[in-house]
Amino acid sequence: MKISNPASNQTLIQTPVYTALLSYDVPQVVVLHNEGLTMVNSKRYSNTTSKHRNQAVRDYSPSNFTTVPASPSEIQEITGLETR
Repeated sequence: MKISNPASNQTLIQTPVYTALLSYDVPQVVVLHNEGLTMVNSKRYSNTTSKHRNQAVRDYSPSNFTTVPASPSEIQEITGLETR
């Protein structure tokens, strides 16, 4: 597992299974490498978090992956990352 901070209030977690961007410690975008799927947190937070989420989809989701909305509980179930 590799953890980095690409920008202020953002955390990037990279594992062999997924890449996740957290904004203010809440998972916003999860790219599932083997499934060819990008899960985007469907819960509304702040304008800043929305900007982080949209930028992460552009930066980390391959164009051939399917992007789907996901509830915080679905993201937590798949990744084990705590969501609020």
